[in-house]
Amino acid sequence: MSHETLSRAYELTQAMSAAAAASDWLRAAELADERSPLLMSLGAGQTPDALATIRAIQALNADITRIAQQGRDVLTNDMNASMRRVEAVSFYHTTGQL
Repeated sequence: MSHETLSRAYELTQAMSAAAAASDWLRAAELADERSPLLMSLGAGQTPDALATIRAIQALNADITRIAQQGRDVLTNDMNASMRRVEAVSFYHTTGQL
């Protein structure tokens, strides 16, 4: 992998991180699709500079994963709260029909 290709993969990862922070998951997915072939072209023998860039990409990936998990947790909590409200309304209506 050339230095330019790895640099482009890093730039895309930074953009993915920014999109994830903004909850723009569609844009993050588009960037991931563009980045994937670049990362797939990585070979085994890398220079120390390339390895440092790869580690930076891995760190950003970990941040993106953490942000996604937090977002998923918020959505799950919101869904559970909504389901409890629906159940409460249903119980209220059932009780009112007695």
